[in-house]
Amino acid sequence: MSSSTGEAARPLAPLFPYRPRPGQEELLGAISELARTGGHLLAQASTGSGKTISALAPLLEHAVRDGHTILYLVRTHSQEVQVLHEARAISHRMDTPPLVLGLQGRAKRCLLLEDIPEVQGATAEEHGLLCADRKRATEAMNASGQSLAPPPPLPEGGVVDLVDLDGCAYYARVLQTDPEAFAERLRGKLPTPPEFDRLCAAENLCPYELTKRMLPQARVVTAPYAFFFHPHVRRSLFRWLNVGPERVDVVLDEAHQLPDYLRDLTSVALPLSSVRRARRELDERGDFQLPEGPSATRFLDIVHAAIEEILQSLVHEEDALLPPNLLEEALLTSLGGTSHRLDTWLGALATWGENLKEERRRERKLPRSWVHAVALTLLSWPQLDGPGYAKVVTRSPRPALEAFALDAGGPAAPLSECHLAVHMSGTLAPLDEYRRAMRLGTNVREISIPSPFPADHVRYLYDPSVTTRYESLHANPEAIGHLADRIAYVLQCLPVKTAVFFPSFDLLERTMRAGLQSALPSNTVLEHPQLSAGDLWRSIEGFKKEPGAGAILGVASGRIAEGIDFPDQDLEAVVMVGIPYPRPTARREALRRYLDSDGSGGWGSVFEAPAQRAITQGLGRMIRSEHDRGLAIVLDRRAVSFARILPGLEPIGDLAATARAFYGRRARWSTGPPLAAEGEAPKFPDPQL
Repeated sequence: MSSSTGEAARPLAPLFPYRPRPGQEELLGAISELARTGGHLLAQASTGSGKTISALAPLLEHAVRDGHTILYLVRTHSQEVQVLHEARAISHRMDTPPLVLGLQGRAKRCLLLEDIPEVQGATAEEHGLLCADRKRATEAMNASGQSLAPPPPLPEGGVVDLVDLDGCAYYARVLQTDPEAFAERLRGKLPTPPEFDRLCAAENLCPYELTKRMLPQARVVTAPYAFFFHPHVRRSLFRWLNVGPERVDVVLDEAHQLPDYLRDLTSVALPLSSVRRARRELDERGDFQLPEGPSATRFLDIVHAAIEEILQSLVHEEDALLPPNLLEEALLTSLGGTSHRLDTWLGALATWGENLKEERRRERKLPRSWVHAVALTLLSWPQLDGPGYAKVVTRSPRPALEAFALDAGGPAAPLSECHLAVHMSGTLAPLDEYRRAMRLGTNVREISIPSPFPADHVRYLYDPSVTTRYESLHANPEAIGHLADRIAYVLQCLPVKTAVFFPSFDLLERTMRAGLQSALPSNTVLEHPQLSAGDLWRSIEGFKKEPGAGAILGVASGRIAEGIDFPDQDLEAVVMVGIPYPRPTARREALRRYLDSDGSGGWGSVFEAPAQRAITQGLGRMIRSEHDRGLAIVLDRRAVSFARILPGLEPIGDLAATARAFYGRRARWSTGPPLAAEGEAPKFPDPQL
């Protein structure tokens, strides 16, 4: 490790490679102290505060000194790439650069099965079973001296049958590779996961298996949340790392998303589509009689009918709470049996499905059985009662029964077994709400780092003449039209690239139909749920390159509002249409009651905190560096309730004059129309959507 010192932050973090920004020294000091004592640190640090490098530098110094491993958990692959870029900057200050590896799911990295249609959409468990069989065959062939060659490239439109493949040549190459020697090749380069995958593909090496074999030598490992929070995968991860949790330092990026992720992870769903697939599976493989009961196909028909009846009778919008024992009573009434007999029938279905999975596995086919999945879910259904779950029936996003997990603290408990955990995000606040949701206990420190950028680079405005409050929009038939007019007026007054974020796609579509579409500039990008990630990215890149003003229309907490940066003049104004409170649903109402029952403040946790984070995320898209500036506008009179996160909030007033004064010579029009007076119809051409 380098012993050089210099700037003021060196005593706190000798490996920190940059001149500290305002607030960074405080963050570096807090993480350095955490490395010494252990525990939890909640770090609210706004965009541009350098959270990644401020966590890595002091933790790497500690990890090298004490033999710890840094596990950096992320939600997106782009965050993994950012960690690698910052690790490269740190490595230049070290005598021996660290090995930094990125973990990704097996299916994303499999070179053998990537072109096989049958494997597309396989679960991690199914893909793992396929891989385990081929690894055993490869090891046996390797031990006998047989060689394996990679399969030839597929012709255009060609497919490979699983039956045609024997062993795995890419895994065979891994068995013949010295992981320590390969790790030494990487230390000076620290490739990102995509770069590592390309390197492995060029040398016919399985990236997934090679990464696993090098993990004991890694000082920093990036991975998706699932590698830590899925119990089975976590046990495997610690085995691969060859360390105990007491020597692991966890960093949680974008931690504000973690409570909802953990609830989703531990929820159990029975989609109606799975029952239909199970029924088709029996049609293809042959029906059979359940012990002293109906045929398997009739049993599944009754399950399907029971779920459909519950849907029709209870769900009027998105979801509804399920009365206790309603499903079990409906099945027993139709089948005429007892609870014990119902369990016997489900056990017989599960056994049949397990046998089918093994049979398909022997046939070298995807080891999947929908009958098995449905039977196991129904067997576990009675045990998913109690205060930790709310049973609901859903119509959206798919017709299903669901045992919705209310407790994020249980699945978060393994964090406390590690030496430390840094929970950080630009929108982690309110910190007390997050701490209660995660049940982190008392060994928790908190730190809030304000934005390092000049406060006068952002001006916060709100429109007191409109609201997106549900009751107001439905009570006044002219409310949507008035809202569309106000959005059009704002866009006309802003001679810069502007993002407009709605609380929902439904409201976006309604305002478009109410006249907004004809008021949009020609350079307009419209987000919608069916748009693929690739198409969305290409649209955004085209928007950035187009000179002059333009508009992006999306939703709060959507892919654009939370996942894409717009530096400099790529975006200079953001408009939040209304307050993005989460839509009231049966799930959220159950969660509110659950949190109220233990004094956690259900309304604040379930509705206020997510709205605050969505506002902060959306408005923060345009301020990514000390050079960025822009207007942040909330079109809702309720914005005053969030003044604590909107410093200097004031009414919108004469927006055209405000924009001219704020932007000065930076303002520009793509089509050159004159500014209209407030309330006058805007004169933009139809957008190319």
